[in-house]
Amino acid sequence: MKKETKQLAICYFEGKISHEDERMLFDFIEQSDENLVLFHSWETEWLEHHEVDAETEKSWQSLESRMMGRKGKPARIINLWRRVAAAAAIVLLVASTVFITWYVTSNVPESYYAITAPQGSKSQLLLPDGSKVWLNAGSTLRYSTQFSQKNRKVELEGEGYFEVTKHDGVEFIVKTSGYDVVVKGTHFDVAAYKDEQYITTALMQGSVMINRGGNHLLMKPGDIVKLNTNTGELIKSTTSGNTNDWMQNITDYDEITLNDFAKVLSRQYAVDIHIQSATLRQAKFSITLRNHETIDEVLDALKRVMKMKVHRDGKYIIISE
Repeated sequence: MKKETKQLAICYFEGKISHEDERMLFDFIEQSDENLVLFHSWETEWLEHHEVDAETEKSWQSLESRMMGRKGKPARIINLWRRVAAAAAIVLLVASTVFITWYVTSNVPESYYAITAPQGSKSQLLLPDGSKVWLNAGSTLRYSTQFSQKNRKVELEGEGYFEVTKHDGVEFIVKTSGYDVVVKGTHFDVAAYKDEQYITTALMQGSVMINRGGNHLLMKPGDIVKLNTNTGELIKSTTSGNTNDWMQNITDYDEITLNDFAKVLSRQYAVDIHIQSATLRQAKFSITLRNHETIDEVLDALKRVMKMKVHRDGKYIIISE
């Protein structure tokens, strides 16, 4: 059994694993701390026999030189294109776990990792405490090299779905620009894009506490909390929808403005959309995408439901009346 699971881990490291096999692998990891340690030993073994190509190494060095951590120290940066990029990009995510262990045990000064899901793609990662995170397009998760079972704080810009493991009552904290999400072990989604008006948290399982200044708001499964970043208003309601549909490449909105939908499309398809008409920007509609539509197919569908013209030059798209 362990031999078969090890082969799944190797496929995972190489970015060639199927969704079903990936679930089997993570189920194995979650069964015990011993399995997590075994998984990390497979990481180390695989890294020792895997060479990163020169082009990826050059990109890594370029990224590292552009990104600085706190107190002037360089942050380790991992750009992971799950199922899209070369396997070497996966190595960087795996290597982060190895580096975290080394930094904590060696007591070197604190610095930070930043894992980014580029525009047009999604990322998945396993944190050192066993928690799993999925990042939506255009999102970044940042955490300390001293992250451990007793220091479980991450910073999110963009959208992430979290499956947090429990560790003897130690809180896991997701920090956003508007508030902190405090949890002990649960499943939830946080959307905190810097170009969006609202920061949203939706709870699927367990319980979380929203901390904003001195105010605390407890959430139960089915709750959704929205912070209006313009007014500071914090609203809690319930939702019957699946706020993490994006993980299955499903886009579903009961009512959304074209301006807000353009931001979603820009992240999802790695394009740059500009709407010239103020009237069009505020036009509202409902839409569901389920079949891996191309950006051109989406734009054609929009043209059928509202009067608009589309001019596209590569990734640059202009919408007008």
